[in-house]
Amino acid sequence: MAASKTGSNNEGRGTYTLELVGLGPGAARPPVVVQAVDAAGGVLHSEKVSDSGGFSLPPDVLKKARYVVLGAPGDDNKVAGAASVRFRPGEFEAAASSGTLALAEGIWSRLRFFWHCVSGSVRVCRRRRPWFDDIFTAVAGSFTERLTARTLQASARARTFTVAEALSPSIAEVLAWPTRCYPVCLGTVTVFRRTCCCFPLVVEDPRIPILVRDLWRITERLPKLPPGKFPPPPPPDPFATPLFKGGALNELVLNAPGDLRALRSLPSDQAVHYINSRAYLLRHICLCGRPEQVASGSIMPDGSFNICWLEALRLQQINCHEEFAYVVTQTIGGTTTTIYDGIAAGAWYHASDHPVLTSYRQDAFNCNETGTGDGTAAVFLDQIGTTDSHELTTPDAADWDRVAAPNAQSGLLFPVDTGAGLLRNLGGGIELTFSFPEAMKHASVDAKYYRVSVTKADENGNPVGTRHYYGSGLNNGNDGLTWQKVSGSDILPVVLGPNPVGTENHLYTIPYDSAETWVGEVRYHALINTHNTLISGPSDDESTVADDAENHLVTLELFNSAGERIRPLGVPASGQPGTEVAKPFKFKRWFQPEGTPGDDLKDVPFAALTHLFCWDNRTPRAKITRLVLGETASNDECQFLQAHGDDEFGIEYRAYVPDERFQQAHSIGWIRGLGGSSLNGGVGTLGTPQSPANVGEPPDAAGLSETNTFELMLTRINNPGPPPTTILDRCAFSVTLTTQAKTTNGGSFSYPQVQDQAAFALEIEEEEP
Repeated sequence: MAASKTGSNNEGRGTYTLELVGLGPGAARPPVVVQAVDAAGGVLHSEKVSDSGGFSLPPDVLKKARYVVLGAPGDDNKVAGAASVRFRPGEFEAAASSGTLALAEGIWSRLRFFWHCVSGSVRVCRRRRPWFDDIFTAVAGSFTERLTARTLQASARARTFTVAEALSPSIAEVLAWPTRCYPVCLGTVTVFRRTCCCFPLVVEDPRIPILVRDLWRITERLPKLPPGKFPPPPPPDPFATPLFKGGALNELVLNAPGDLRALRSLPSDQAVHYINSRAYLLRHICLCGRPEQVASGSIMPDGSFNICWLEALRLQQINCHEEFAYVVTQTIGGTTTTIYDGIAAGAWYHASDHPVLTSYRQDAFNCNETGTGDGTAAVFLDQIGTTDSHELTTPDAADWDRVAAPNAQSGLLFPVDTGAGLLRNLGGGIELTFSFPEAMKHASVDAKYYRVSVTKADENGNPVGTRHYYGSGLNNGNDGLTWQKVSGSDILPVVLGPNPVGTENHLYTIPYDSAETWVGEVRYHALINTHNTLISGPSDDESTVADDAENHLVTLELFNSAGERIRPLGVPASGQPGTEVAKPFKFKRWFQPEGTPGDDLKDVPFAALTHLFCWDNRTPRAKITRLVLGETASNDECQFLQAHGDDEFGIEYRAYVPDERFQQAHSIGWIRGLGGSSLNGGVGTLGTPQSPANVGEPPDAAGLSETNTFELMLTRINNPGPPPTTILDRCAFSVTLTTQAKTTNGGSFSYPQVQDQAAFALEIEEEEP
């Protein structure tokens, strides 16, 4: 054993042996560095402990040292602070007086480094303005609190409503809207860690009122929609509200209005379950430390990241755990830009999670924009508006210009209900975006132009009538298509068409990604105006006999630089006038195989690519025909209804869309007097048991709503009380009937709707003695 004092053989250096007590025979020793550190933190001496445990420390250095530190080697030639043990010089000399410094297993085990890893993926979602407006409207529309029937002490059928609620989709529906997101392949992910201690919730837990208070403060900071105002005012810029932070969606703020309403109404035991089932609420009541940066890494070519680092074993106390947040940056225009900030958005994950980090920044660039896209020479319809084309229930193609016989669901969007509305019909201006991969530019294919046309379809999926081309006035004379590109420091317009080339007309130049850096909102290849009288379908004139919606065929053709039509190799010629040549590429259709996960592409073995669309621009109908008191109905202009408190009020009405398949819903809401709100019981609904089926569509008779008692409608909630409620003798009311249709252009979630209103007064008669 080496002595602790210097001798002639070691030239004045004190030598020692590090003994790791409990290290098994043959077990690998962790790498350990010994350093002497002065009062200013400077390293006076540093030496790696040998495999046999030997190290030296000069006596003169020991006299100058503030600490003697043993630990795992870290960055910058320093000992890693999280994996070290330190002694004062006197303590060190005492512990190593025999020449051996012995460390217990609980101490030296901290000197061993272990791998720590996190993983996930990054994407950017370029949603258009209507989606952001719907997000805001859904959140703002849920501010007004609903009151239960028990609070109203009235009919169990009663529930309150606001105009904002009736006209806006739910948050879940908006988030389910299938808008395209793209993987991000270039960028840096920085990992932050914090330690949180979360103690189990109990019934009557004092942290629940604090959480309710915090949620109330969050909702108060959000802009509100004026209750009862129709139409509601334009939503503000969503990125100027707390809904988005650092390019990411803030989950706590997004759900705050609904969570606040729920926690205020639920009994204590159910409130505990409610919070435990929502991780973002649990995180808010935990005690968490400050975030610290632990590692960083690059995004891989497939959009995923895998970041690992060596670190000492970290032990956690009971009820404590580690969480990780991520910050993603890209170099945009020579500037390092944060496209996703999980810390700002409150998005924390466990190390075992594999999160999808979603950025909504419009300037973030995706994989295709960095030149990492697929090189297959295959063309398919990519998006309808902002909806992936696999959501279209088109039959298989039967030739270049037709499809197999359709059924009642053909040509509609969303065959599976994902919260975006089941089997919605098309209407308005439909933006079509095709996938034109770079391989189509190759000389062997030479795809230079495209052309889009529309024809009506018969019941067998065959084209009938005249073929109308995009570029020939199909969009009411606005068929010119211009994209924007970056040129140096300028943004320049590029006119794609329509162009005559050779003997062909109405051709548009294919805007390949590699040739230019395209920017701006216009990124579609054709805009089909379904209101155009040439293709609009059934008339909206209520005096005409209602017809079913019409099916239409939309066809894409491709042309080479000489204006010659090109078709895939091995498929039959179209037989159209003009030159047509076969080239090595394919047309494909994007679909979702029934009963199997995911989606796929199938070959379309014809000379052009044709899909079936069903559009119907007819407006929904809403008409209040009579007010109903008990068994008596009246259509008088001015109605002052008197009855006993338990008598029933309802309406007679018509609510329908010309093609019943496309009714989303209809609803009836009432509001009492001036300032009626859910807070004072002054708003409510009349049930519509037939919704979403048509009611009262001519020649059928008008239908009847469910009813509410006079007492319910005249019950005022006193906030604050007492008494908790007051039954008013009389008051004026208005009732609103709203009918919503499913019509969409693939880019807007809002359902087209119409309303009808009626005004009346109710009075409770005094009971006869």
